[in-house]
Amino acid sequence: MSLNEKLFIIVPLVSVLCNAFLFLTCLSAKKDRVIYAFLELLAVFMAWCGGSLFMRLELYPGSLFWYEVSIMGIFLVPVFVYNFIYRFCDAKGSFIRTLLFASWIVITAMNLSHVFIHDPRVFEVDGERMFAFSVSPAIVFPLVLAIFTLGMAWHTAVRGVKEGRVSMVDLRPLIIGVLVMFVGTFLDVFPIFVSLPNDTLVCGINALFLYYALYRRRLITLTHIASNSSSYLLSAIFTTLILIASFSGVDQFYNQYLGAFAEYKTIVVAVGFSLLTMAVYHVTRRMMNNLFTKRQEARDTTLKQFSVSVSKELELEPLLDLYKNFLQENFPTRTAYLCVHEAQMHRYRIVSCTQEMTELSFELSDSHPLIKWLIEQKHSVYYNDFARTQSFKSMWQAEKRLLADLNVGYVLPLIYDDELAGITFFTHTEGKNRFSPGELNYLDSAGAILSIALRNAYMYTAMQQEAREDAMTGLYNRGYFNECIKKEFALARHDTATLMMLNMDDFRLYNELYGIREGDAALVQLSQNLKAIIGNRGVIARYSGKEFAVFLPFCDARVAQELALHLKKLPVTPPDSNRYLTYSIGICTYPVCAANIDELFTYASMAVYSGKTDGKNRVVIYSPHTASASDSTCTSKKALAESCASTIYALTAAIDAKDHYTFNHSQNVSEYASKLAQAIPLDTEHVEIIRQAGLLHDIGKIGIPESILSKTSTLSNEEYQIMKTHAEGAMAMIRHLPSLDYVIPTAIAHHERWDGKGYPRGLAGEVIPIGGRCLCLADSFDAMTSKRSYKDALTVEAALDEIRRNLGTQFDPQLGLLFIRLVEDGTITVYGNAGV
Repeated sequence: MSLNEKLFIIVPLVSVLCNAFLFLTCLSAKKDRVIYAFLELLAVFMAWCGGSLFMRLELYPGSLFWYEVSIMGIFLVPVFVYNFIYRFCDAKGSFIRTLLFASWIVITAMNLSHVFIHDPRVFEVDGERMFAFSVSPAIVFPLVLAIFTLGMAWHTAVRGVKEGRVSMVDLRPLIIGVLVMFVGTFLDVFPIFVSLPNDTLVCGINALFLYYALYRRRLITLTHIASNSSSYLLSAIFTTLILIASFSGVDQFYNQYLGAFAEYKTIVVAVGFSLLTMAVYHVTRRMMNNLFTKRQEARDTTLKQFSVSVSKELELEPLLDLYKNFLQENFPTRTAYLCVHEAQMHRYRIVSCTQEMTELSFELSDSHPLIKWLIEQKHSVYYNDFARTQSFKSMWQAEKRLLADLNVGYVLPLIYDDELAGITFFTHTEGKNRFSPGELNYLDSAGAILSIALRNAYMYTAMQQEAREDAMTGLYNRGYFNECIKKEFALARHDTATLMMLNMDDFRLYNELYGIREGDAALVQLSQNLKAIIGNRGVIARYSGKEFAVFLPFCDARVAQELALHLKKLPVTPPDSNRYLTYSIGICTYPVCAANIDELFTYASMAVYSGKTDGKNRVVIYSPHTASASDSTCTSKKALAESCASTIYALTAAIDAKDHYTFNHSQNVSEYASKLAQAIPLDTEHVEIIRQAGLLHDIGKIGIPESILSKTSTLSNEEYQIMKTHAEGAMAMIRHLPSLDYVIPTAIAHHERWDGKGYPRGLAGEVIPIGGRCLCLADSFDAMTSKRSYKDALTVEAALDEIRRNLGTQFDPQLGLLFIRLVEDGTITVYGNAGV
C-alpha cells in the first residue's frame, strides 16, 4: 500500500475518530438547542469522513454505498453549519432556515440520482488504486446554494453581534473553523491537491474549532473530556493507529517466531491489541484525571466548603466577608468589587472590595441598561460583550465613564429566580491573567451559591425590619422602641434625656370625614416630617394608632421644644381649609422631672392630655404645675357631658338673640330626626347621637352676620356662600367639646344631598351618614312648615308633597317615604310655628 493510499485511510480514520470523540463528550454535556445542533453537525461530518474511509476500504455493503453516504454528508454540511451558527447566535425567525433545509434536501435527493456528481471510477496506476470523480455542469447550482448558505450564516453571525446576543470573541474560533473547511474543500479543485485527503482533514480540524467555540461559550467543560466514554475512545484511536502503523511488522514477527501457530494468529493479535487497549485506557483515564478531574474535584471541595459557610450566615455583612475571603483565596491576583441590591433605594451599590483602600462610591439604578442585560445573560460575562450592545451605545457618556473608571473587565451577576440579588465586578487584566472559561464556570457556581445566600439574607433583613418597624410609616414599632429606649437611656442616664409624645387631635373624626386612606396618608406624612426634623438626634416610633414617641438622649426640654415647634411648621395634610388635623405634643425630661423611664412615659402622656384639654394643637412641657392643672380639669365624663349640655343651650341662646328661628328650629329638628331614627330602627345609642346632633347642627350660625340671617329677600350668591359656612363653623365649635365630637359627622351632613350636589363635602347616596340623611329630612321639613322673615309657612301636606318631588335627588328615597308615613300617621308631631 502506497503512502497516498495510507493517507486516504489514516486521515479520514483520524477525522472520524476525532468527530466521534467530540460527539461522545457532547453527549455527557447538558443538552440545549446549541448542543443538539452541534451533535447534528458532527453526525454529518462523520458521514462525510466515514463514508470516504469505508469507500476506500471497500467495506460492506460496497464502495458505491459508502460513496453515496460521503457525498450526502458533504452536501448537507453547509446547511448544518448554518443551523449551528443560527443556534449559537440565538437567532430569531425560521423562514430562511426552513427554506434552506428544504433546498438542500432537494439538492441532496437530486445528487442521489447523479445529477451533479457521477459515481467514482476506480483504476490503478503503477499498482496504486485511484478513485476518479466526474461532475456535470449542473454542479454550479449546489455551489451557488452553498455560497448563499454560508453567506446567510455570516449574516446571522454579524446580526447576532450587533444585537448583543453573541460576541465576536466567541464567534472567532467558529469562523476560523468554517473558513479552514471551506479552503480545504476548495483546494480539491486544483490537480496538485487532488491526490491528498484535504476535505476529510479540514473536516476534523473544523470540528475541533467548533468544539473550542462551545468551550469558550461555556456550553461544554473540560470535565466532559475526562468521561469514561471519551477515555475509551481515545484509547481506541491510539491503539488503532498503532495497529495500522505496526501491522506488517507484527505479522512478520508472528510468522517468523510463531509460525507453528499460524491458525491462531488472528486470535492472538486481537487479544494482544485488546490488552493494549485496556492498558492504554487505564493510562489515559489516569492522565485525564490528573489533567482535569483532580482540579475540578479540588474546586468542588472548595465550593462545598463555601456553600456550607454561607448557608449558616444570615447577616449581610458577615456573608459578604465570606465571599470576599473566597475570592481573595481563589483569585488572589484579581480585584473584585462586591455590589448589593438596596431595594428601598432602587439601586445596586458597591459595599466592599477585595483590595483595601479602594474608593467605593459607585452605584447603578435598577433601570440601568447593564442591570437589564445581566438579568438576560444569567451568567458571568465579559464587559466588552456588553460594550458592543445597543443598550451600551444608548447610555450617557457620564454612565460610560463611570464604568470605565472602574476598569471593569468581567461581570458576575448573582441571580436567583430571575432576580438580580447582587453583582461582582472584576477589573480588566491583560494577557495570561484573563479568566479562562473554566474559571468563569467556577465563578458561576460560586455566584449561584452566593445568590441563594443573599436572597436568604435579604429575606431575614426584611423579617427583622418587619418585626422592628411599623409597616405603614417605616418607623420603629412600640416593642422595638421600648428595647431601644432602654439601651439609649442606659447611655444617657448620667446626662439629660427627653421624651416627646405626639398624639393626633380628633383623628377618629378625621378618618370618618375623609376616609381611612386620607388618615393613613396623614400618619405617613407626619412620620416623614419627624424623620426630617429629628434625623439622627433620637429614636422615633409609632407608639400606637395615632400616637408617636421620640426619645432624645443628651437633649434637654428647651431643645426638644424647639424641635417640636419646628415640626409644627411642617404640614401633615394637603392645604385644604376643610381639613382640621393637628396634634398635641407632650415633653418630659430626665432627670429634671422624671426619675426613670416609666415616669418619663407617664408625665409625657399627662402633658399631652393637658395640651388636648387646653384647646389642642399645643406643645406642653411637663412640670409639677402642669400636673396639678391636669388633675383639676380631669373630671368625670358625666360631669363633663353636663357642662357641655349647658354650653349647648348657651350657644343656641346666643344664636336666638341674632335669629329667633334657630333655637326652636334646632329642638324641632332634634325631635323629628330622633323619631325617624327610632322608626328605622336604629339602636338607642345611635338615636341619641342623632338627637344631640340635631341640637347642635346649626350652632355654626353664630358666626354668620345678623344681616344675612334676618334678610327678608333672597340671598345673593356671595351671601349664600357665607351662609353655607355655618356647617363648617359648627364643626369648628363642636370639636372643642371632647365628649361630643362624635356627633360632628352627623351634624355637618344635614345639607348633603342624595344626588351629591350638597355641601360641605359633596357626599352622595349612602355615603352620607344615615344620621345626616335623617337631619336633612327633619331640617327641610321644619324649614318649610315654619314662618321665616323671607317666607310664609307651608302646610304640612304641601311640605310632604315637596319632599315627595325631591325623593332620589335631595332626599334618601326610602327614608323620605318613611318620614312621610310617620308624619301622616301622627308618630311625628308637627310643631310648625309654635315657637315663633
